[in-house]
Amino acid sequence: MAIQKSTGILLARQNLRETSIILTFYTPDFGKIKGIVRGVRGPLGRYGGGSLEIFAYDELVFYERRKSDIYTVSQCDLIDFFSPIREDLTRLAYAAYMVELLDSVTALADPNRDAFELLLNSLRMLAGESSAKRVARIFEIKLLNLLGLMPALDACVTCAKALGADSRFSFRHGGLICSACLKTDADSHSIMPGTVRFIEHVRGVEFEKVSRIKVSAEVGKELEAILRKFLDYHIERRLKAVKFLTEIERS
Repeated sequence: MAIQKSTGILLARQNLRETSIILTFYTPDFGKIKGIVRGVRGPLGRYGGGSLEIFAYDELVFYERRKSDIYTVSQCDLIDFFSPIREDLTRLAYAAYMVELLDSVTALADPNRDAFELLLNSLRMLAGESSAKRVARIFEIKLLNLLGLMPALDACVTCAKALGADSRFSFRHGGLICSACLKTDADSHSIMPGTVRFIEHVRGVEFEKVSRIKVSAEVGKELEAILRKFLDYHIERRLKAVKFLTEIERS
């Protein structure tokens, strides 16, 4: 059983027996992996320093177990704890949302280095002075684009004809529909041209430049509503972090 090394961001953790836990990491080299870490719970736990906390960025050493897709993690050393995020409840909620979203839309052992870099860079941006909501919207758009789940915005998603000013967003069809196709989805949603332009711009620009993109409060509000409903429609399970975010926004 070959020993493997990689870095990884912790997406989820689950207690196993009295002293062990199962961790889910997203790595640049192996994609999403699950690994058992033993002897970490209780007064004699052998790990400290935050390396086993959600969205911690760690250096990992692990190896395969016979007849199992769950690795054994023998070493887990902290690289970045993203302390500024953990000191702010809103930023903490958005970080939890991003890692849960990535976990929900990716399969085990399907490497995507760009997805890893997107999560890492988004956490770094979230730890800075950027708006937490804007970081989350950028993350959502770029993740959808990377995974081939991006809604169609350049032509009618049902008939491929050019779009007019009266086009609407269809969650069912996964993109904009023209006036002639409105009858195919009575629940389609109006969308401002500025919202469409923002989505297209974020999708196409390099991540290093996204922090400079400005968005009006009106577009930001509509964008949040549309992307959240679109993700809810196309993800099989309701994300726990969304409920947490909703509670924070109401308080």
